Amino acid sequence: MKERAAVVGRDGELRRLRGLVDEIATRGSAVVVDGDAGVGKSTLVDAVAAYAQDRGVRVLRTAGSLSESGAQYAALQLLLHPLRDAVDALPGPQRDALDAAFGRSDAAAPTPLMAGLAALTLVTDASAERPVLLVVEDLHWVDPESQWALRMLARRIGQDPVVVLVTTRLPPDGDQTDLDRVHLGPLDGHDAEALLDALDRPPVGAARRALLDLAQGNPLALVELSGRDGTAGEDGAVTRRLESAFAERFGELDQPARLAVLAVALGGTATAEDAGRAVHAALGRYPDPSWIDRAVAASLLVWSDRGGLRFRHPLVQTAVTNISRPSERAAVLRALVTEHADDPDRTLWWRAELATGPDPALADELAAHAADALTTRDLVTAARATERAAELTPAGGGRVARLLDAADCAGLAGRVTDAALLLQRAVTETTDPVLLARAAWIRETLPTGHTALARGDLGPALAAVGDLQRHGAVDLATGALLHLAAIAWDHNRQAFPDAPMLTAVRALPLPEDDPRAVVLAAVTEPIARGDEVVARVLALDPSVTDDPEQAWWLGYALNVAGEIEGARERLDHAVAGLRALGDIRVLPQALLGASMSNYQAGRTVRARELAEEAVVLGRDLGDAGYTTAARSCVAWFAAIDGVPPDRDAIAGGSEEGAHVLQSSVMRANLAGATAVSALLDRRPRDAREALRHLLDPDADGHNPTFAVLTTQDFVDAALATDARDLVERHRDRLAALHERWHGPILVTALRYTESALALERDPDAAVRRLLAEPLPMPYVQGRALLLAGDHLRRSGRGADARPVLHAALSVLEHTAADAWARRTREVLRATGERLPEAPPSGVPVLTPQELRICTLAATGLTNRAIAQQMFLSPRTVGAHLYAAYRKLGIGGRAQLAAVLRPDGQDGAVGQDGSAGQDGSAGQDGAAGSVGPAGSARDVAEPGRS
Repeated sequence: MKERAAVVGRDGELRRLRGLVDEIATRGSAVVVDGDAGVGKSTLVDAVAAYAQDRGVRVLRTAGSLSESGAQYAALQLLLHPLRDAVDALPGPQRDALDAAFGRSDAAAPTPLMAGLAALTLVTDASAERPVLLVVEDLHWVDPESQWALRMLARRIGQDPVVVLVTTRLPPDGDQTDLDRVHLGPLDGHDAEALLDALDRPPVGAARRALLDLAQGNPLALVELSGRDGTAGEDGAVTRRLESAFAERFGELDQPARLAVLAVALGGTATAEDAGRAVHAALGRYPDPSWIDRAVAASLLVWSDRGGLRFRHPLVQTAVTNISRPSERAAVLRALVTEHADDPDRTLWWRAELATGPDPALADELAAHAADALTTRDLVTAARATERAAELTPAGGGRVARLLDAADCAGLAGRVTDAALLLQRAVTETTDPVLLARAAWIRETLPTGHTALARGDLGPALAAVGDLQRHGAVDLATGALLHLAAIAWDHNRQAFPDAPMLTAVRALPLPEDDPRAVVLAAVTEPIARGDEVVARVLALDPSVTDDPEQAWWLGYALNVAGEIEGARERLDHAVAGLRALGDIRVLPQALLGASMSNYQAGRTVRARELAEEAVVLGRDLGDAGYTTAARSCVAWFAAIDGVPPDRDAIAGGSEEGAHVLQSSVMRANLAGATAVSALLDRRPRDAREALRHLLDPDADGHNPTFAVLTTQDFVDAALATDARDLVERHRDRLAALHERWHGPILVTALRYTESALALERDPDAAVRRLLAEPLPMPYVQGRALLLAGDHLRRSGRGADARPVLHAALSVLEHTAADAWARRTREVLRATGERLPEAPPSGVPVLTPQELRICTLAATGLTNRAIAQQMFLSPRTVGAHLYAAYRKLGIGGRAQLAAVLRPDGQDGAVGQDGSAGQDGSAGQDGAAGSVGPAGSARDVAEPGRS
C-alpha cells in the first residue's frame, strides 16, 4: 500500500488531533476516538503519535488485549514503564501504590483511585521536563483497574502539557469516559475509491464494485478483503466477514505456525522467542523460523523494532482465539502456565480454563479476583469470576454460596437472565435454610421490575430477612435490612408503629453500639428515634471513629437524626481518611453526606465543592445514578444562588439517572431547589406550589425531612402570598414533631416559623431572641434576620431595621449565600442606607476550585500536598493559584489569609451574626447528610455486598 493511504478520508479528524498537539504547551486535553473495528482508529492515532514525536513530544503508549484484560494494572504498567525510575520520587502513598500495582512490592494492590492519582502525578511530573502524549488503544480490552485509573487521569489533565488519546470500539452511550470524542464512521464513496486506488494492485470492474459493496466503507475491509469473492457472506456484518477472512488465513498455516500465532494471541507475548518456547512445550519441537514470515504475509501479524510481534488488527486476535481447536488451545495454555508459573495473577484465567474438576485453591483465587473487581464496580467480571469459582468449588454449601454471589453480581450488572439461571442452579443444589433464604432475597432484589419489591411490597423480601435471622445469619440479615431501609428512606413516609420493617429491625440481635444498628434506627425511624440515635452515638468510645468507614456510618446516622456538628465532625474525619486510602467503595457516599452536612453547618462553598467532587467521582465510576444524585446536590446550591434546577441536565440524558430522580429524596430535593430559586426570582406563589406536595402528609410527594429543611422557603412564600394560616399550620406540625424529636435541623425550622409569626405581635422580642440565641443552621439564621429586618423596614422602622439587616448580611456573606446577600443589600438600600453592590472581599470572583485551593494554600500546604488532597496534578494547582492571585490582586501565598474569609471561607457564625473562627475548616471539611447526599440506597450498598 502506498504511504499516503494511511489516513485517507480523515483530514478533519487528523487536523483536530494535531491541533491538540500544537497547543500542548498551553493546555492539556483528552479525547476518545471511537468507531467500529477496522474503521481506522489505530491508523489515525499512529499518525498523531508520529506528528507529536516530530515536534519533540514524548509519546507513551499502552493497549488493551484479550490476554491481559484480567491482569490487574497490566495496561497502566505498560504505559508508565518508561517512567519507572521516577516512581521513587513520588509522595509516599503514591509511590507505595504503584510499587504494589506493578509487583515491585508484596503489598496488597492499591485502589484504582490511589493508583490513578499516582499515575497523574508521575505523568505530570514528567511533562514538566517535556510534553507528553499518552496513547491508550482498545480501552474496551484494558483491565478494569487500569481503565479506572486512566479515566481518572484523563479527566484531571488541565494545565499540564499532556494530551491523552484513547481509542475504543464502544459508542458514546456504551462508554462512560465522559471526555471529548472523535467518532470515526465509514468512509464515503469518494474516500473508499481513493483508498482502493492507493493499493498496490487496485481491483477494477465488477470485483471493485463488489468489494465496495461488501466493505461498506470500512478501511480494513477494503484492504483485507481485496481479491476475495465479493458475493460471499453478504448477509453478515463487516466485522464477521473480516474475522472470517482472518480465520481462513490462520487455518491455512501448519500446526506449529498456528500454535505460535495462538501463543501470541493467548499470552500477549511480543517476541518470537516466547512464542517458540510455547510451541516447544506443546509439541516437543520449535516451529520453523519461517512461521513469522508466513504469518506476516497472511496479514495476521506485523513486526517492528518498537513493538515486536503484534497482530495486524485486534480482529485478527479475536478470529485466532475463536477458531483455534480446543486441543491446540489447551496445549498452548498449559505451556503458558508453565512459562509464567511465578506470576499467578497473569495465569489465573488460563488455569481456570484448563481446570476440569474441583480445585478449591483456584476457586479461592477467582473469588479474590471477583472481590477486586467489585472495588472498581466491574460487576460483569465479578460475576464471571465468581461463577467460575463456584464451578471449581466442591459440591456443598460453599459452592452454592458462590453461585449466589455470582447471581447477585450478575443482577447488579443488569444481566437478569444470567442471574435467574444461577439462582435456579443454586436452589437445586441445597436444602440449607440460610442459603435458600438468601436466594429468595436475591431473587426479590433483581432489577426485573416485576418483583413484589418493585411494586412497593416489602413482604417477600422481609420474609427472606426473617428466615435469615431465624437461622442465625445476622450479618446477612443486617445487610439486607440496610438495603431495604435505603429503599424505605428514598421513598420516605413516616414509619408507623408495628410496621413489618420496624419489627424486623428491632428483632436484630445487634449490640447497641454496633454502627449498623445505629444507622438502621436512624434510617427507619429518624423522627421517633432521632434523639436516641444521637445519644447512642455520642456515648460511644471516640476511638470507634478512628476507622474512616465506622466514622462514616456514625456520621450518617447522626445527620439523618438531624444532628449537625456531631455529624460534620465524624464525616470530616471519614472523608479525609477515605481520601487518603483511595477508598472508592465508601468515599462516594461520604462525599455526598459531607456536602449537605457542611451546608447545614454554614459552610456552603465547601459543601458545593464536595458535591462537585462527587460529580467527578461519579463519572470516574461510570455510575449514572450516583452522578445524578451528585448533580442534584450541586443543583441545590445553585438554586440558593437563584439558578432553577434543570431536571434533564441533572439526569444527564441517562435512563438510570431519570429513574434515580423518581425517588422521594430526589423529588424532594428538586422541589426545594425549585422553590428557593422561585423566591429569589420574586415568584412566591410558584415557590408555594413547588413545596405543596412535599409538606402534605397525605400527598404522594411527602417527605418529612425535606418538609423540615425547606421551612424557611415555605414560610417566606406563604407570608408573601398572604397565607399566614399555612405558616401557623406548619408551625403546629413542627411543634408536634418537636415533642418527640429535638434535632437541630428541626429546632431551626420550628424557631424560624415561630420567629416569622412573632414579628406581627412583638418584632423587637423576635429580633432580640434571634440575636441572643442564633438558629443552629447559620444560613437559615441569616434568612431569619433578613425576614425580621425587612418586616421592620415595611413597618416604617428603617433605622431599627438597619442593624438587623447588617447582621443578616454578615451571616449570609459568610455562608456564601450570595444571592440572598444581594437581596439583603437591596432591603438595606430601601431603608435609605448607601452601600456598595458587593462585599469588599475579592473572594466571590474565584471559582469554587480556585477558592478551595486558595483556602488550602493559606494553611501552609504545598502545591504537591494540595494536589494529593484534591486528586489533581501539582501543576494544575499552581495554575489555579496563579489565576486566583491575579483575580484577587495579590502577589502570592503570604497575602491569601488577609483576603480570604476568617475561617477559610464559611465558618461558624457567632451570636451577633458575625463569622467565627473554625480551625477545622481549612483542609478536608466534610460531614454527614440528609438530603441529596442522604440517599441511603447508595449508603446501604456496601453493606449489601
